[in-house]
Amino acid sequence: MTDSKAWWQSRTVWVNVVATLFAVLGTFKLLPDGLDQDSIVTAIMGAVAVANLVLRLLTHEAIA
Repeated sequence: MTDSKAWWQSRTVWVNVVATLFAVLGTFKLLPDGLDQDSIVTAIMGAVAVANLVLRLLTHEAIA
């Protein structure tokens, strides 16, 4: 990894930003009605863990 990129160009960072948003919305019960808030947040956090692993394996540039 000799190349670098700005932090906002990192897919991993954006996946984590979206996950954080859903976690915060779920914590304050602000997700749309009719959704099981706990199940949604749990599913999203699991998907984020998998996405982080995949994106990490695909990453060839360091964040500068």
